[in-house]
Amino acid sequence: TSDMFKAGYRAAWLSALFLPTVQILSSIALGAVVWIGGLQVDLGLITIGGIQAFISYINFMMWPIQDLARVYAEMQQSIASAERIFSLLDAKPGIVNLPAAYDPGTIKGDIEFKDVNFAYEEDDPVLKKFSLSVKHGETIALVGPTGGGKTTIVNLLGRFFEPTTGQILIDGKDYKEYTQESIQSRIGIVLQTPHLFLGNVMENIRYGRLDATDDEVLEASKLAGAHSFIESLEKGYNEDVGEGGNLLSVGQKQLISLARAILADPEIFIMDEATSSVDTLTEALIQKGMELMMEGRTSFVIAHRLSTIKRADRILVIEDGQIAELGSHSELLKQQGHYYRLYTQQFRRERSEKLDPFMAAQPATD
Repeated sequence: TSDMFKAGYRAAWLSALFLPTVQILSSIALGAVVWIGGLQVDLGLITIGGIQAFISYINFMMWPIQDLARVYAEMQQSIASAERIFSLLDAKPGIVNLPAAYDPGTIKGDIEFKDVNFAYEEDDPVLKKFSLSVKHGETIALVGPTGGGKTTIVNLLGRFFEPTTGQILIDGKDYKEYTQESIQSRIGIVLQTPHLFLGNVMENIRYGRLDATDDEVLEASKLAGAHSFIESLEKGYNEDVGEGGNLLSVGQKQLISLARAILADPEIFIMDEATSSVDTLTEALIQKGMELMMEGRTSFVIAHRLSTIKRADRILVIEDGQIAELGSHSELLKQQGHYYRLYTQQFRRERSEKLDPFMAAQPATD
């Protein structure tokens, strides 16, 4: 990081110095012509018109040089950007299909992690002998401290990465036997920071299933709880969302992302901290849409707000890449372990946030 900072600083310094240096040199040359020409006018060796001609010649000569200096600086930046683009285009994917990989046609949703170990970098394991068996239709909630391995678990399930050692079985078979497309096309994911594409609301929801009709898009939007706010927009479903959805709030983008997932009708559903940055009203709408999505399909939910996962079939407390606690909401509260402490602390904090405005409105007493 230090070397990168030094290189970037040096490049910016040279780029900032290059064009002004050329301009200063041209100004010095112009000043020298005026000064020497003035002396020669006094001696009768040249006329003032001759000096003006020389100044014009210098300007005609220096303008292309200054433009060349500017273009050269921009060209260096373009070369660096092109190198980065070509390095990405030439990069070989780390995850590839096996020669005999096939599309199973459908995924029932029975999932098993068998002694899975995984590390993004050597000697720094994220998951350690992680084992978990999930039956079709179950809802699994993942909670725990940041960096514990929650997102890594769902990334492995989506086969964005593969286990360093161990196996992940889907419907009883190692998921490496399936093609990547067959797995990823059957998984619906709603992220903490949803991404919308430049275009209107209708196009962004339809991205979940490109052959969907307008009526199907509207139905998915209603199930996700997004229909009411979309109808309130000036152009409704034809409203532009802006680059990356920057014309909408985080909650509105989240509801559109959920509608997109509902439209795709995935066989496995993943919700990655989707309610951590939204208000209470939007959270209730997302929660209702989540319940519709999770009904009858295998689901994984990563949540910071523990109130959103009370109805999960099993809650896993992930610490240091391992399962620290496992059970339902009521079972984990009875254990009075890490989940109990997390839940009670969050419950107290939410209560205090609700009481603060009321307390602030009370008259002061002596």
